[in-house]
Amino acid sequence: MIVLEDSIEISASPTDMFAFAANLDDNYLLMSDDHIHFESLTGDPVTEDSVFCQYEWFGDRLIGGKYRVKTVVPNRQLVYEVAFPRSILGGRLRFLIEPTETGIVLTERLELGRSIPAVSPVVEWFFTTILGSMMDSLREHQRDGLQNIKQALETDSFSR
Repeated sequence: MIVLEDSIEISASPTDMFAFAANLDDNYLLMSDDHIHFESLTGDPVTEDSVFCQYEWFGDRLIGGKYRVKTVVPNRQLVYEVAFPRSILGGRLRFLIEPTETGIVLTERLELGRSIPAVSPVVEWFFTTILGSMMDSLREHQRDGLQNIKQALETDSFSR
């Protein structure tokens, strides 16, 4: 499994972050200039088993698809997983929201692949081969997204 993780301190409350996530239909474009579409298909982005689709440019590639809300711990954690058939390869995006005295620490953890002993080496090879040259760009994209969330929350310039 390939893991990319980054954190940022934000002067906002956990409920502000959760409100941002609950309204990703409106707030998704604030996260990156590369983001082009987000749509809740069932439920909303902070309700377990809801389904949404998202699309964004990554370099010259349009990527995205359907995702399922796997885990919700209100004001603390959100976990999104890729939907079938891509779920066979595995993929998960986890947001951890940790309260501090001055706000929150928001951690984004992107997991590509699966942790299955016999299968993991093949899936890791696949992701490394396909995405190897793009890993630095993916890390930069992740960091930019966190910075943009920080700006939106700290300036209260997002939909609730």
